Amino acid sequence: MKKVILAALVIGMSGIISANVPVTPEKTEIVNPVGGFVKIVNDTKNDLRIHTGSAHVTLYHGGGSTSVACDEGRKISYSDGSKATGLIFKIDESMCGKTVKLSEYIK
Repeated sequence: MKKVILAALVIGMSGIISANVPVTPEKTEIVNPVGGFVKIVNDTKNDLRIHTGSAHVTLYHGGGSTSVACDEGRKISYSDGSKATGLIFKIDESMCGKTVKLSEYIK
C-alpha cells in the first residue's frame, strides 16, 4: 500500500514539475530601419511651434530643441498647436545622429 501511494505521489509530482517549466517567449527586437535620432534645434530669433510627425512641440528661440526618430521621409512641419500647417523639411538618411538647425530650412 505504501508503494502504491509513493508511486502515485511520484507520478503526480512529475506532472506538476513538468507543468512549471518556464516558457520563454520569442524575443522581438524593434529596429528602426534607418536608425538613430535627429536633434532639431531652433537657432532662430523667434519661438516656433513644429509638428514632428508624432507631436506638436514649441521650440524657444536661441536653442530650444527636440529629438525625433530618424525615420526617412518623416515630415517636420510648422504647427498651429493642433495640426501641421506647412512643411519645413523631410528627414533623410544623412540626418541620422546629427543636429539639424532650423535656420537652414526657414527662409
